[in-house]
Amino acid sequence: LPLFSLATGAMIGLSAPQLIEPDGLLDWLKIAVLSSSAALVSYTVNRWAVEQGAELAGRGYLTAGIVSVSSMLAVGTGLFASTFAGLTIKDVNDLKLQQHGQALAAYIEAANEQASKSVQLKPILDAAVADINLHVDCEQKESCLSGRGDGGRGRVTRGLEPIAIRASEISRQVTQGDASRSERLKALNGFVGQYQTVFNASDLNMAARRQQLSQIDTKIKQDVGALLDAMPVSLITAYGAELEKGLTISDRPEASANVSALLRRHGLTIKAGLEGIEKKTIVAPAFPESAGVSSTFTYIAHFLPMAVLAVVIELVMPVTLWIYVFLGHLWRNFRDDPPPPASVSPTIEGGRDAA
Repeated sequence: LPLFSLATGAMIGLSAPQLIEPDGLLDWLKIAVLSSSAALVSYTVNRWAVEQGAELAGRGYLTAGIVSVSSMLAVGTGLFASTFAGLTIKDVNDLKLQQHGQALAAYIEAANEQASKSVQLKPILDAAVADINLHVDCEQKESCLSGRGDGGRGRVTRGLEPIAIRASEISRQVTQGDASRSERLKALNGFVGQYQTVFNASDLNMAARRQQLSQIDTKIKQDVGALLDAMPVSLITAYGAELEKGLTISDRPEASANVSALLRRHGLTIKAGLEGIEKKTIVAPAFPESAGVSSTFTYIAHFLPMAVLAVVIELVMPVTLWIYVFLGHLWRNFRDDPPPPASVSPTIEGGRDAA
């Protein structure tokens, strides 16, 4: 028992600085008081439970057995929680920050994948520009849409030209947006590298490291927002809806029908292209909070060997010792005061008595 109590005090002495973060003589005195008090409580409770509780339980006092074992479990559980949390809290903080860096990389990848899908609309827009310009040229030469006259730059041509110009402008913005997306992605990958560099910096304490990582986290989330806004998806959507409405030319029903059919065809193609882009809600990972005592148990599987060692020292060994002492008292009581032999009832031979 004294050895286990000393081990308990040593473990508390090692774990308490991680929980208190000492900054001065007074804090170190607190740690010394905590570790010595833990050792004293562990020794006192376990000794009385083993020496008194086990003996009384062996003599048949059930209440003594329940109280002694319960007190050992209560003290051991409290000491285990303190030692395990203190011994692992620094590593848990590091693990949470490392996992957050991986989540940020996945977040950037998902955002880039979503933004790059918009580039698929550029061939659709270019095809619309080429087809509309082709019909504009045909209308100027042969009036193939209006069906009236021998060409010229009439109302049909003047109505279609700005529509073709807008499609060309949107296509140009898609090209610029894709270039901007590539630049943003390069910058974001640089931020991920900075995150890993700061995370691995051994000359920074936890507070300074968290501050710098939080700043990098904010920059990444801002640039991801700019990355998603680089592609003019809303502008393409509005342009497709405009094409679907068609174009009405006053007093020219035949020309309006031909022009509207042309525009609606391209509007529906743009709409189909937009629907083909799977829209996912991309949620930015929250920057992790500092680990507390309770949150360390979330990672108990990761630190299972240390948890098992703490359980053995704080719980298993004291309870096992109590059980052995209890069984020893049971045997001595049985040896010193064995139960009386069972009485044997006489047998009667019914046949011969009857004779």
